[in-house]
Amino acid sequence: MQKAPLSLFVIVLAACQQAPEQQEAATPAPAGPAPGTPEWKIESALGAAPAAISANAAVMDWPAAEGGSMAELRPGTNGWTCMPDVPSSPGTDPMCLDSVALQWAAAWQAHTTPTIAAVGFAYMLQGGSDASNTDPFATGPQPGEQWVETGPHVMLFLPDPKALASVSTDYRAGGPYIMWQGTPYAHVMLPVR
Repeated sequence: MQKAPLSLFVIVLAACQQAPEQQEAATPAPAGPAPGTPEWKIESALGAAPAAISANAAVMDWPAAEGGSMAELRPGTNGWTCMPDVPSSPGTDPMCLDSVALQWAAAWQAHTTPTIAAVGFAYMLQGGSDASNTDPFATGPQPGEQWVETGPHVMLFLPDPKALASVSTDYRAGGPYIMWQGTPYAHVMLPVR
């Protein structure tokens, strides 16, 4: 008779020890910000660069319409600007740009020739999806082609893109390559896998 209460005590003790684990498993992980909200866009943008860069970077949203202005989602203090995932591409492709790369990006968006006086850098540590490796204004791949899916990379912008003429444009080889060779928007893509 004395063994039954001890056995019952062991069963109750075991159940009490398992209950918190079962509660943790049943509690869903907190969801992040809802896609498309300013909070989600900020989180997306900050994932483009190392924390040492993104922590104090400004965050700008893409224009709502072509030719429109970018909207500031968060001010910054370190001269870098991060932007969320590009809504028109199939992949995840936020980016963080220094001031030179931002000038380049503004010219690209406006379809004007960039005027770059120094070397510029941009991070895309989530990778990128581009409609074309040759046409900077393509909105989708040519018939029979696919999106250019690039893994995590750093972009390098030079004052004279003609200096890149001898660098490979083969984005499938796994090494550095030139995107948009022969245009004013040519830049170096440096994979960082």
